[in-house]
Amino acid sequence: MITLAIPYYSGLEFLERTLTSVLAQTSDDWSCVLCDDSSDERVAPLVQRVGKGRIRYAKNPGNLGMGANFNRCIEVAETDLVTVVHADDELAPEYVSTMHAAAERHPRAAAFYCNATIIGPNSEPRFSLADLVKRMITPSARTEVVLAGEPGVRALMQGNFIVAPTLCFRRSVLGTRRFPTDVRFIMDVSLTTQLLLDGEHIVGLPAHAYRYRRHDENATEQLTRTQDRYREESAFYDRMYEIATTRGWLECAKTARRKRILKLNLAYRSLKSAVMLDLATARRGFATLRKL
Repeated sequence: MITLAIPYYSGLEFLERTLTSVLAQTSDDWSCVLCDDSSDERVAPLVQRVGKGRIRYAKNPGNLGMGANFNRCIEVAETDLVTVVHADDELAPEYVSTMHAAAERHPRAAAFYCNATIIGPNSEPRFSLADLVKRMITPSARTEVVLAGEPGVRALMQGNFIVAPTLCFRRSVLGTRRFPTDVRFIMDVSLTTQLLLDGEHIVGLPAHAYRYRRHDENATEQLTRTQDRYREESAFYDRMYEIATTRGWLECAKTARRKRILKLNLAYRSLKSAVMLDLATARRGFATLRKL
């Protein structure tokens, strides 16, 4: 069995589609729980109506925040395999069967991830430059890949190509390691790199078994507008530079020090804001870029 755990805070207009995609899995070997971190009284009735008794509703004891709610999803899972499914995304019908097969092939892997189809607010296919770049920098988009050791960490320093909510963790290997709660944008790459630093390995799958929704109100877009994501990323690269240097991973340290993908993304976003006449955002972006 695999637990599909959904951390919910907002985005009720997308939640029904998320729940429906869970019920549409070609494999029946799953359980599902929604951890509600909101004060919206409409969530529980929606889960009950759409879930048809197969989706469990768990109200959090107060507002935990994003990272803590992600971790709660892992902790309330009743199976060894668990995926933290974003409440505004959708699973492709073969997601569960894809992860099951990978887990059987790689019984010692800490986690698995797959490719994602990018969709818009109405679930229509959407082009995303950021996700095109992810496909360009991934070690392999067409074959299975194992991330481990210095090469795996260095690959993630070149750019975080893992679409975070596609990750399926094996709790027996994950142990007590969890998402950090003092950051918001780099929670996933902090956890995956920590696993690699600790000697674990992560398996990437070529299947497009997840549907990642890009829309103006998702957390990534909000953190991009406020520049918070860039400050978090920069501090993360600084920390990884120190770790890699200490370990003698010179190429990895060089990649972390350059922060190339971070600078390119910030420059692109700032120029885009300037073209759209969002001059305040553009100025903030260029100011952050100068500090880097």
